[in-house]
Amino acid sequence: MKKFTFVLAATVLCVNVGFAHTLKSLNRSEITPSQLTLKKVEAPFLVKDVKRQNAASHFDFVKVNQRSTAQVATLTAPEALPATNVTENSFTANWNEVSGANYYQVEVYRNFKTETDLPYYVLYEDFAGMTANQTPYTGYLDDYCYRWDWYLLDGELGDQAVVFPQDVADGSMLYSPYCNLEAGGNGASTTTIYMGITAEGIVGDSLSIGFCYIDELTNQEMAYSVGKVVFTESEMSGIYQIGGFPLYEREGFMLFTTGQNTGDVKIKSFVVLQPVAAGSNFTVLHDYRSIPGTSASFILPERDVETAGVTDDFFYGVYAMTVDLQQQEITDVSQISNLIDVTGSSAVEGVQVSHDKIFVHDNLHVVLEKPATVNVYNMAGVLVMSVDGVEGENEIALPASGVYIVKAGNTVAKVMK
Repeated sequence: MKKFTFVLAATVLCVNVGFAHTLKSLNRSEITPSQLTLKKVEAPFLVKDVKRQNAASHFDFVKVNQRSTAQVATLTAPEALPATNVTENSFTANWNEVSGANYYQVEVYRNFKTETDLPYYVLYEDFAGMTANQTPYTGYLDDYCYRWDWYLLDGELGDQAVVFPQDVADGSMLYSPYCNLEAGGNGASTTTIYMGITAEGIVGDSLSIGFCYIDELTNQEMAYSVGKVVFTESEMSGIYQIGGFPLYEREGFMLFTTGQNTGDVKIKSFVVLQPVAAGSNFTVLHDYRSIPGTSASFILPERDVETAGVTDDFFYGVYAMTVDLQQQEITDVSQISNLIDVTGSSAVEGVQVSHDKIFVHDNLHVVLEKPATVNVYNMAGVLVMSVDGVEGENEIALPASGVYIVKAGNTVAKVMK
């Protein structure tokens, strides 16, 4: 059965919701060569420690719809409850049932701040949840991967691997979830990224690498190939560098074959790292679930808790929805719930966000229960202002008219001047 995702009309952070690829974007003819250069490099490669849980249920419709019409929600916002089953690598998000809602979307955000230059893990997947199934597969791998929206076209599920069969005339393709690389770029338009790939294949065969992004002006998806890796031995494990890589708010990666191989290609892991500069401070959507229940499990990457000057935290909020299951349409979406800090100082139980208030009346007003730093981001995720807030009301002059994301302590809001 096909599935769908959607874009909420009012999301609280600097990314839109539901970065799924559209089926149109999976047309191979739309992939064009890029000027970027792919080269293998020698670099330290950290082994991530991630542990799978049972996959959560998912929204089981056509995953290409987008919610674009603004409306006043009639649903009451859910109350997000403290996280349970919290480990270093996973947790369960919880919320209350809302009258009139039959689905909920829970969104997990990652807040990352560093005082030193270091590599940041954008993506990590080792396909440990895969079990071998030789039936051709085209669709989302939500039940098998750490994050939603991995998409496999004309492939097979292997034993802890994704298989690109040799007998597919046009080849097979694997699309990653969309990520917000622009947020970690610290205002730059390009960066150098590193891809770690572990795969098996026949000597002389190849695996191509590409990327795709949503053009912010046309809202169209663009897809490019940056080169191919040729198997010089049956097992390949390497790190590949792409310099001058363009940064976008919605950006994904592709692994694919062209149908010219003499044997199957088995992809066993895929990792993307982005160097981030000292002083970087950004919040991005990590993952989401759209389900009918009142809890959902999530896998986290290994957080950086050892590097001095690094803050690496996760928190979540929940929307209530009314979905017309016959028409496959979302008819109502609530405002977002309160936010729950999963990985703060009291992560074992989950920490409910304070009742600080953020609003605009001529200037930005932030009412704090205790002193906290107030960070203001533009809609590209770039930090434009940081103020040491005091207990009580803080009035802050915004730099210009527009839409901003304001984070004060653990309270986050989208405001418009």
